[in-house]
Amino acid sequence: MERKFNQTPGDTNIAILGYLTKVGTWMNLRQITTGTPGSDLNRDRLRSILESFNKKGFVEIRESQNPKAKFEYKVTEKGKASFLKCVNFEPDVRYILGLRDFKDGSL
Repeated sequence: MERKFNQTPGDTNIAILGYLTKVGTWMNLRQITTGTPGSDLNRDRLRSILESFNKKGFVEIRESQNPKAKFEYKVTEKGKASFLKCVNFEPDVRYILGLRDFKDGSL
């Protein structure tokens, strides 16, 4: 019997870091919201997550070159390394934490 999960906050954080890692360039909130798979985040929630990631050193923030977007975000090396640690948990640890399997190409 396979265990099914709703998306947890951990899944959301991993999906955001994974998307930023995959893209590797500066992106605004709209681009991140559109590109993050399985996420139905509104911009305020996404902004809050990205600001917390910035405080931990996982993302950089700069003023946007696009006048319609205020800020742009880019993953740091620390953010990439943290993302890779999360997706490389042993299956039993992932199960206990309630995290989806991101190795199946769902990023």
